[in-house]
Amino acid sequence: MATGPMQEASRLAALNDYGVLGSPPEKEFDRIVALAAAFFEVPVALVGFTGADQHIFKARQGFESCSLDNALSFCADTVARGELLVVPDTLADPVYRDHPLVRATPAIRFYAGAPLTTPDGISIGAVSVVDYRPRPPLSAAQGEVLRHLASMAMDYLARRRLLDIRRAALKLASSMPDAIVCTDVARRITFWNHGAERLTGVSLEKALGRPFAALLGHELERTLFGAGQDGSTTSGHMVNRSGFLNLRDGGRCPVEVSSTTWANESHFQRGFVIRDVSRRQNMQNRLRYLRDYDRLTELPNRSRFLEQAQYALDRGQAVTVLKIGLDNFKSINSSLGMTVGDAVLREAAHRVSEAVPAGSLVARLAGDEYGVLLEDDADADVDARQRAGELCDTLLERLGEPYRVRGFECHLSARAGMASSSGGGDAPDCHDLLKRALLALQAAKQEGRKSLWFRDDLGDRAEQRHRLEQELRRAFGDDHFEIHFQPQVSLSSGRVTGAEALLRWRHPNRGILVPGRFIEVLEASDFALQVGDGILETSFAFAAERRAVTPDFRIGINLFACQLRDSALVDKVKALLARFALSADAVELEITETTILEADEEVLETLFRLRDVGVRIAFDDYGTGYASLSLLKKYPLTRLKIDRQFITALVSNRDDLAIVKAIIGLGRSLDLEVIAEGIENEEQALLLMQLGCTEGQGYWFSEAVTREAFSA
Repeated sequence: MATGPMQEASRLAALNDYGVLGSPPEKEFDRIVALAAAFFEVPVALVGFTGADQHIFKARQGFESCSLDNALSFCADTVARGELLVVPDTLADPVYRDHPLVRATPAIRFYAGAPLTTPDGISIGAVSVVDYRPRPPLSAAQGEVLRHLASMAMDYLARRRLLDIRRAALKLASSMPDAIVCTDVARRITFWNHGAERLTGVSLEKALGRPFAALLGHELERTLFGAGQDGSTTSGHMVNRSGFLNLRDGGRCPVEVSSTTWANESHFQRGFVIRDVSRRQNMQNRLRYLRDYDRLTELPNRSRFLEQAQYALDRGQAVTVLKIGLDNFKSINSSLGMTVGDAVLREAAHRVSEAVPAGSLVARLAGDEYGVLLEDDADADVDARQRAGELCDTLLERLGEPYRVRGFECHLSARAGMASSSGGGDAPDCHDLLKRALLALQAAKQEGRKSLWFRDDLGDRAEQRHRLEQELRRAFGDDHFEIHFQPQVSLSSGRVTGAEALLRWRHPNRGILVPGRFIEVLEASDFALQVGDGILETSFAFAAERRAVTPDFRIGINLFACQLRDSALVDKVKALLARFALSADAVELEITETTILEADEEVLETLFRLRDVGVRIAFDDYGTGYASLSLLKKYPLTRLKIDRQFITALVSNRDDLAIVKAIIGLGRSLDLEVIAEGIENEEQALLLMQLGCTEGQGYWFSEAVTREAFSA
């Protein structure tokens, strides 16, 4: 610690004056530590004081040691500096990167501390927060909160010292910032310090001899004197009693009062330390607000919503939950920017809040999702389910009206899922109820409906999906996924020109499973990217093997949506091309309409970078969804794949024939190659060739086979 002998002596004297070292644990410090850990969301929070050789932790959360040598303590550094110390990443900081507590256990990566400073400006300790991972630097507001927590700790020490030294405290009271007031047995003012003058605006001369209630209010008098032995008795004390002080302008100021009594020259005396806690209360209210409310919309957040729902359920109250989601909101952010998107979210929150009945709770549950909590009225004439349904229709109609923001007009639709509890002992908890509403919302989107009530089968379906995900996770770990290859052939010559890599799951009980049985769940899993990387590697290796036989052989590989959002995808493709000595035109990456419709500028940039490498891009299942013709011009495509659903009845169905003709003509006009999937007989193959389709794949030529069977 870089302090001089005189400074060190002053600090140790101040520390001794407050009497914190060697004293038992104190709840006030525990509360400050808990508040710091909760607000900053860190595993470790500490309140400690720096002695001559050791930094002693008076309160700690998430940290085992009771003390550390000053030479090792980050907190001691904070005390030495006497100002806020923030180390966002210790390994990136030349001062701390070789520190023993960084290089070894507990491997501290983030530290922030505010000094505990006496009114004389002497630092005696610190309030600190620690994390084992790097974090961004504290914002100005966060730094101010940490300083406030340190101030709260010092405030407590100041109050405690005043109570400990009792009569001596009154002799020093004139210089204290808090109001210090003494009364006699008749509750008349006998002592009135400068703090009392500042707090009330009443001078010492006008205060002495006046009744307590006349200066500080009858309400505060009843609070302080109306508590039995804490009234005008000859003994007893009181700590941190809350009340309100009447101000001269008619306002009320929240105060915290500690008091004690004593006999002075045979006269009863009672002394009060009165602290203005309005600023602290404002900060606490702000912390509660940050904990319970969404700052963008100023609506209650998910935690507050669940808390209120559980409170109603615990009372046996029947409740209904509406979970509302905006459709395609991402397109607003990607096309018009997040500023416009935020304004739309605020307007949507306002519309929902304005439309719900009084007493209902509206919350922002996630990015573009809102929740409404309705407590059912048992005396209402209309059925609660009917009322909730009517309200839901109103909300969706209001949310579907145009949003006029910053000169733009935005059009959005919304959907809702609804779930209710009849109350009583069999009611679900708040998390179950919200989950049911979410499942109903998801089902409404899948079924193309505006709103939907929760059904038992939705829960069963979710459970089945969960079980399937667990099975898939085991299959991935046990290497039960395989890649089969379906030949792609020239329709004119029958020559194999390439193959499509297709994922298969060799299930231990159900045999070989095709992607239609599991792909939706797999793509949504947290290991989908790893599976996709494995498909790429296996497919590139197969293409290299086949090119030794067929120089123009091309492998088609279906990409998961998460792969397109993988910032390393282009580098992975380049690395695989180099590893297997493949030219880029040997690879054709396939994307679906669904993937394109959900894509943003980042995905589009990735596709262009892949195309610049020389990799080919195929549009799979074209015509089965809602992709517009403009997407064919917007995306760097090289080939269209006609979906099998248009091939099945191609020979007999005029509509399918017209669609296939249109796709082939469109591809020819845009210089795109065209390949047909699902060819099952010679008649289909001949007709496609006559229409101008050059390549095809399907059971007529071969089903998807293993790598070994393909080579044979």
